[in-house]
Amino acid sequence: MKKIAGNSNIEVIDMSEEAHLNQNQHPHQHQHNHQHQQTQRQKYGYFLGCVMPAKMPWAEKATFLVARHLGLDFDYMKETVCCVRPGVWKPLNPDWWLILTGQNLATAEMQKIIMVDSCNGCYISHYECLEELKGEPEKMEMVNRALKGAGLSLRGNLEIRHFLEVLYEDVGIERIRRSVVRPLKLRVTRHIGCHARVHGDRLLNYFDEVLRATGVEIVDTPYDRACCGLLLYLSDPATSIFRRAGIKLERAMEEKADGLVIICSGCYDQFERAVRVYKEERGVDLKSPVVHLSELLALSFGYRPEDFGMVYRRPIPVTGIIEKLKLKLKEEEGGR
Repeated sequence: MKKIAGNSNIEVIDMSEEAHLNQNQHPHQHQHNHQHQQTQRQKYGYFLGCVMPAKMPWAEKATFLVARHLGLDFDYMKETVCCVRPGVWKPLNPDWWLILTGQNLATAEMQKIIMVDSCNGCYISHYECLEELKGEPEKMEMVNRALKGAGLSLRGNLEIRHFLEVLYEDVGIERIRRSVVRPLKLRVTRHIGCHARVHGDRLLNYFDEVLRATGVEIVDTPYDRACCGLLLYLSDPATSIFRRAGIKLERAMEEKADGLVIICSGCYDQFERAVRVYKEERGVDLKSPVVHLSELLALSFGYRPEDFGMVYRRPIPVTGIIEKLKLKLKEEEGGR
């Protein structure tokens, strides 16, 4: 372990320690066609996307605190364009989608990084684009003809990882558990998002395992796997808000949950919209804040809310979480 200067509660994991939980020790561990070996030399490039820097600066900061706390060589992916999520743009012009999304892939390949997405929409766009191009050489040729004008080329020799895969497979759930110095005594509902199901239940299971490692109690609801309604908003705003995102936020409030936990920036955009629409059209103030998984990880690792600006730009204040955290801190200080 390595201590962070100035904070005796926070320890950074030395990545020379054992990196993986044995696959046979977990019932949900999927069968990869290769065992992903984590070393210090692997460089991760985080694809920030559009929503996070605009609306979720606290999630951005917390993600970097968590990744670097765990010893990852983790930095922003440089020179990106929009992910051009396929649910919106692919039906309009599939070649255009392949070219623009392929530009991100070519850039990641050139930078020799493992490309990391935490937004499910960004992940599904990059992942599906790479799979399609690798499986259809004529489309790869078409994309490379277009990329040539930008001085880029794509061979398909890159890896795209969801942030949940990085946490669960590369870091390992045992390492995450050992990093928790302040188990969170919170009750939460959660929303994983539709596109996370591209690999069946694998990412859903990772999400729950990592979330539980922070010490929270997960409250199951009938709507946990329901869509947030983001893309539906383009054609049917009322159903999108009140029968998709809204029922999740209402149920979290009924359960008196301390928060609704998400991983996807696109889903967050929809929940933020729903909070505003409920207030403007129904005069309802929804009470359970939407929080990012990285925020809870950072708090459980010993960071304080002010370390990542947790209180700022929240459609629903996180006051309740912070008050419970303050009580926990007082208990810790009283026990010394």
